[in-house]
Amino acid sequence: MSSKKTGRPEGKPVAKTADKTGRQGVKAPENKTGTKKTVVANREKGEFGVVAGTRKEKVAIELKAKGPEAALALGLNLGLAKGTITSWIGAWKTKGLWKPVEAKPAKKPNGIEAIEQAAEVAAKAVETETKTDQVTDA
Repeated sequence: MSSKKTGRPEGKPVAKTADKTGRQGVKAPENKTGTKKTVVANREKGEFGVVAGTRKEKVAIELKAKGPEAALALGLNLGLAKGTITSWIGAWKTKGLWKPVEAKPAKKPNGIEAIEQAAEVAAKAVETETKTDQVTDA
């Protein structure tokens, strides 16, 4: 039966802190406004704005130097999860801090490429003719 039907509370008893008026007491935080705040040390920013010397920065440096495969391998060696590393790389890519470099072969103009292919075919034809002439003469 529920507490609505019986009128008795159910569940574990709760320790209440009440003041003299019977109101529920709320603990005030130790660091009240106007008091001295804890100072967090200013940490140096490294690669991609990451704290210098951390595993995340090491992965960022490796990513910039050798690419995502090398960064993933290094991160796994440092004890990071694959999902963590790929999410970092994706975030850096989204923010525009890192762009994947795609190697594109230099294209030759069609006219020059056609001339080079024709020259190779002609050279092979000349070589085969000279070899057949030498065999028939002997």
